[in-house]
Amino acid sequence: MKTKLSIKNFFHRFDDISYSLIAVVIGLIVGAIIMALTGFDPIEGIVGLIKGGFLSPYAIASTFTRATPIIFAGLSAALAWGSGYSSMGAQGQMIMGAITAAIVAPLIKGPAILVVIVTLLASMLAGALYSLLSAYISAKFDAYLLIITLMFNYVADYFASYLTNYVFLDPYALDKLAIQTQLIENGTIPRIFSRYTTHYGFIIALLCVAIVAFIINKTSFGYKARMSGLNPNFAEYGGIQSRKTMYKVLLLSGALAGLGGALEVLGSKFRYVDKMITSPGYSWSGITASLMSNYSAVGVLISSIFLAGITVGGSSIELLMSIPSEITLIIQGIITMLVTAKFVIKLPKFKKKEGDKDDI
Repeated sequence: MKTKLSIKNFFHRFDDISYSLIAVVIGLIVGAIIMALTGFDPIEGIVGLIKGGFLSPYAIASTFTRATPIIFAGLSAALAWGSGYSSMGAQGQMIMGAITAAIVAPLIKGPAILVVIVTLLASMLAGALYSLLSAYISAKFDAYLLIITLMFNYVADYFASYLTNYVFLDPYALDKLAIQTQLIENGTIPRIFSRYTTHYGFIIALLCVAIVAFIINKTSFGYKARMSGLNPNFAEYGGIQSRKTMYKVLLLSGALAGLGGALEVLGSKFRYVDKMITSPGYSWSGITASLMSNYSAVGVLISSIFLAGITVGGSSIELLMSIPSEITLIIQGIITMLVTAKFVIKLPKFKKKEGDKDDI
């Protein structure tokens, strides 16, 4: 029986992987067609896209740097959505983590390692509490979690903008065009190699992938999370407190997003720059990565690196070949549409099965 289940799970996972690969191929084909229609060599463009994102030490380092916040947003989304909770709040939680890091780090006096640890913990707490607040409102007033978390993204963005513009603005910043907080001089996260931009936040991301994979697949909490999210009535009947489990899941989801925002501040920008989380679209790329991987932590890692790579490659072909980098946004949009369609197509079948059971 166990062998049959293992074989079934293998083919189910293989089906998910093949679907995501097909979505990627279709996205690249559409990108190539658009290049051809706009007067560019599509083969040269796609090769340049891949080469610029993956096939040199500098490209790989740049891809890993950009992938770091996407991984955290993806893990946050995978944990929530994989447990059946339609939270879109990773962006707001990342913003809260980032602005918290920019405020807390300059206030702490002591060794750099102490500053980093305290700042990261504070940012995780900020992201977790912000996520918990949206979960509480959703449960208390029976409101859609998806809508609540979407609105909370805007609240976090404007709140951080207010703090950056009017409370913590650095009047001595060299770049007068960028609205930013005070530069963090003690407690930044160093680069892995001095020549490249990849910092130790990427290593932390890898550790978090392993931890989340273990929690989801190997712990009773992971089982309870899946059951309470996917079938609350069955979970309650089995003694699982669905609301309590929801709070725990979304707390952890928010903490991951907050950590991702903090690492972007401490490892890349060294301050909070207004719109630094929203403009690059980290959270939306993270959601795409979680959908591509079917909420698998390891799959989120691979998908995040791929999405980051085509973005970095897009900048490369724009610089070297004058091909607009917006092509990569179209490719990512096609991939997102296709992997989302997979879940939409499956949904009526799922409901039908539930109805059949009720009739029996």
